[in-house]
Amino acid sequence: MSPTPLRDQFTKRLKEARLAMGISQRELGRRIGLSEDVVSSRVTRYEQGTSEPDFATAGKMAAELGVPLAYLLADSDVLANVILAAARMPHAEQRRLATELKERAKRSSGAEQAESDSD
Repeated sequence: MSPTPLRDQFTKRLKEARLAMGISQRELGRRIGLSEDVVSSRVTRYEQGTSEPDFATAGKMAAELGVPLAYLLADSDVLANVILAAARMPHAEQRRLATELKERAKRSSGAEQAESDSD
């Protein structure tokens, strides 16, 4: 399996989140229900990018690590940090943030369009 940018991001964030929780690969494997004979080696392969978890397993790991699955899968660090910050907010604040971001994106798109029209 050759590395891809998405896989690299996933493996990096998976390992960082696990280390931030202070748990071993074996412990993470146990918490997500992997059989005892593969707990450590399977998580090691996920973190090294030599094996990919299915979505259900990735979701379990994200839940155990206290991060949204979208954080692990985001294609940039900036987006990952936005996702993580938003996930830590109460739902009402998340809704306000989503509305604000949509409005800012509209204004930004409108400004970019006007700029390209004037070129």
